[in-house]
Amino acid sequence: LNQIYQLQSLLYGHAIMYNPSDVDSDAGDLQEVAMVDDLVVTEELELGPDDVPPTDDEDNESFDFGGVGGDDDDNDDDDPMETLANVNVKAHEAEAVGALEDMSKQQLTEHSGPVFAVAVSKAKPMLFATGGGDDVAYLWQRDGDVAVLLSRLAGHTETVGSLAFSADGQLLASGGLDGTVRVWNAETGQIVAALEGPTQAVNWVCWHARGSVLLAGSEDATAWMWKLPEGSVMQIFSAHSASVAYGGYANSGRSVITASEDGTVRIWNPRAGTVDHCIHAGSPHEPLGVTCLSAHPTQAVFLFGVENGALKLAHAEHGKVLAALTAHEASVESVGFCDCMQLAASAGMDGRLCVWDLNSFALRHTCMHSAGVVEVHWRHDAPLMLSCAVSRELRLWDARNGECLKVLTGHRDTVLCMAIGYPESGVYVVSGSDDHTARVWCLDV
Repeated sequence: LNQIYQLQSLLYGHAIMYNPSDVDSDAGDLQEVAMVDDLVVTEELELGPDDVPPTDDEDNESFDFGGVGGDDDDNDDDDPMETLANVNVKAHEAEAVGALEDMSKQQLTEHSGPVFAVAVSKAKPMLFATGGGDDVAYLWQRDGDVAVLLSRLAGHTETVGSLAFSADGQLLASGGLDGTVRVWNAETGQIVAALEGPTQAVNWVCWHARGSVLLAGSEDATAWMWKLPEGSVMQIFSAHSASVAYGGYANSGRSVITASEDGTVRIWNPRAGTVDHCIHAGSPHEPLGVTCLSAHPTQAVFLFGVENGALKLAHAEHGKVLAALTAHEASVESVGFCDCMQLAASAGMDGRLCVWDLNSFALRHTCMHSAGVVEVHWRHDAPLMLSCAVSRELRLWDARNGECLKVLTGHRDTVLCMAIGYPESGVYVVSGSDDHTARVWCLDV
């Protein structure tokens, strides 16, 4: 840095020695020297008529910062001090990532892009699928502790962003950013139906718990319902004014529920395709986007989170908000219900994983992460939660006391998604990451 400062000064007829005391500790910029007498002149130069100081635009192009900032046009305006600091930070981050122990049972490297979706079959828990930014899904079968690739599911022309197995485990649905839903035979990997209808990206897919009825929500502000395997359209749900970002079945499967970036959650009559109830996340005049949604598996209640950190519990039959739960300071990214205790969980970009008492609506515990939490899932038949985060790890928590029981490291980038499998012996987790891998973990609880 001293050499850079001297070189810049020489072009103006004098050399200035860099003095660390001339650096403002708050802004990090070199302070302007007002008096010539304050300068340390080490050499005087005679300038000729061609020795014209460069203009501000030419200045950055005239110096070689030794590869830091370089001659890349994108970095022409970079402050060398800031650039050096960024390089140093990235080096430390790379060193820290490399030092993480890989605690996964198996690393799956078939994807050539981020893994945005994973799903485990409830009916056949040794069967799971992964989907990614390479426009492909893969079907896997666990053989003991090893996942074996069964099929490469090609056909989407954009990112595969959502996956779901049917209740009987016979079919796998994949939703793509190409606006199509493809349904596959979960044993052979053969295509069963290519469902069309949405005109923009498909955000999610969801099967009914008691039949081969498939729901999907799209960025074109609609949701669609098909009957499989024939692929016939049963209903189109059209009332939202923006992307239908989340959805599924509520009220024990008797209702359809959708949440949108237009700031509303809507409960639908699936036969008539009409809206029974509409709940606003904010005010009708100042809408706030809904960022997550989960319906209770057996009770007629649901939770939804909002981009400003708000969290609301509502009733699916009469459409009334039962409680506004306050704890998060940033977007709530994931919510879910415990199936064995009256507890719920919410996870946000503020690093908080909150445990809520559904009897009193009180906050029971706050489980802190070092970075934003992407998803939270409850372990079946146990008050245990699994979270995945921007900080590259998965964490297992006891919801009764808020204790972190296990930290699972191995991913080299943000963990984007996860799913839990429940075979007869042992519990396992599949996770997908921005590092282009899926990983299999043994939970052992």
